[in-house]
Amino acid sequence: MAIGALQALGKNDSHILVAGVDGTPDALQMIKNGKMVATVFQDAKGQGEGAVKTAVKLANGEKVQKIVDIPFQLITKDNYEKFTRMNQK
Repeated sequence: MAIGALQALGKNDSHILVAGVDGTPDALQMIKNGKMVATVFQDAKGQGEGAVKTAVKLANGEKVQKIVDIPFQLITKDNYEKFTRMNQK
C-alpha cells in the first residue's frame, strides 16, 4: 500500500514521508532510491518458530506466555541492505 501511496502522490512535491510494512524487495528499492523513508520487517521464520514452540509447550501441558512477541525490525536507508537477502524467494 505504501508504494501505491507513492504512486498516487506522483512527484511528491510536498515531501510527504511514506513508510510501509513487510520489507518487500520493491519497498527496499524505494528506500534505496529515497522515495520511502522506512518499512518494517516481519520475521516470518521467527513468528513460525515462536508459534511452534508455544504449541509444543501447550501440548505438553506447560505454561506459556499469554502473548508471544516476535519484534518487528525497522528498515531505513541506514540498514536496508541487511534485509535484501532476507526477503528473496
